[in-house]
Amino acid sequence: MTLEVFDTIRKRDGFGEPKRISFDPLSRSALHTHDKVSFVYVLDGLFILNTAGPAQHYQPGETCVLDKNIEHAEEAGPDGAVVLVARK
Repeated sequence: MTLEVFDTIRKRDGFGEPKRISFDPLSRSALHTHDKVSFVYVLDGLFILNTAGPAQHYQPGETCVLDKNIEHAEEAGPDGAVVLVARK
């Protein structure tokens, strides 16, 4: 998916302005939840989303949607990761 398509879908589906988030190489956040749905677009690196199921790996240009109140941890590959996150 291109950044332009991400932005079109984000606006169409009522997500707010995206926030750019950078993850250090091989970093992993603590388990947590969000009270909003997250629409994620990977700009650079390897972004790994850890939930109760198998970890999902996302490369640049790929997107994912994480429902609210889902316990998860974000992780980055060996070169880190940069994502855009829009929420609603």
